[in-house]
Amino acid sequence: QNLYKKVRSILNKLTPQNFEALLKQIHELEINTEDKLSGCIKIVFEKAISEPNFCEAYAKMACNISTLKVPCKDNPHDALSFRRLLLNRCQTEFEKDRSDEIELEKRQKEIEECQQDDKRKQLILEKEEMVTKARRRSLGNIRFIGELFKMKMLTEKIMFECLTKLIKATDEDSIECLCWLLRTIGKDLDSDRNKKHLDAFFSEIVKKSKSKGVSPRTKFMLQDIIELRSNNWVPRRNEFNPKTIAQIHKEA
Repeated sequence: QNLYKKVRSILNKLTPQNFEALLKQIHELEINTEDKLSGCIKIVFEKAISEPNFCEAYAKMACNISTLKVPCKDNPHDALSFRRLLLNRCQTEFEKDRSDEIELEKRQKEIEECQQDDKRKQLILEKEEMVTKARRRSLGNIRFIGELFKMKMLTEKIMFECLTKLIKATDEDSIECLCWLLRTIGKDLDSDRNKKHLDAFFSEIVKKSKSKGVSPRTKFMLQDIIELRSNNWVPRRNEFNPKTIAQIHKEA
C-alpha cells in the first residue's frame, strides 16, 4: 500500500535534525482506519526492534503520535489509539517466548528423529537461525520498551512486572534482556520511592551472579549491572552505554 511505503520512507530518513519535519509528514498521512493504523504500527515496531540503536528515535516518534485515534472496526463508537495498539504489540512480543520455546522443542525433536545427515544438518541450521532471530527480537523489544518508559508511555508498575518476569527466568537470553532493560531505565527507575523495590531486585541479581550454574558471560553481565548501579548509573565503559541517535549519525 502507498501509505505503508510513505511511512517506511519517513522512518528511513529519521534524524534528530529533521525530526519535526518528518513528524509533520506523519501527521499529514491519512491514517483513519483500524487496519491502516495497525499496519503503520507494525512498521514502526519492526523498525524499532530490528534497529535497536535507533530505538530512542522511534520511541520519540511513537510518543509524539501516541494520541492518534481511529474508530474501532468492531465498534465504530469506540476509538483505538496508536498508543494502545503499540503497547499491545510490545506486550504480545514480550510474552511470546513460551510459543517460541514450543517451536524450538518441536525442531529439536525433528533433529533427533532425522536419519539423513544432510537433512539433519539443514534442520540444525534452521534451528540456530530461529534462536538467533528470537534473541535479536527479544533484545530489540526490551530496549524499545525501555525507551517508551523513558517517554512516559509505560508506567513504573509495568516496568517492575517486566523485571520480575525476567529475573525469574533461568535462560541466558532473559538475563541479557534484564540487564539491557536495567541499563536503559535503571537511572529513571531508581528513585527514593522505588529504592526498597529495586534493592530487592538487586539482592536477587547478586545471588544469581554468585550462582555456580551461570555461565561466565552471564556472570559478567550481572556484575556489570551491579557495578553500574553502585556507580549511580554512570557507565564505566562507553561501549556498554546505549548510543543516542545523534551519536550514531555523527559516527556514520
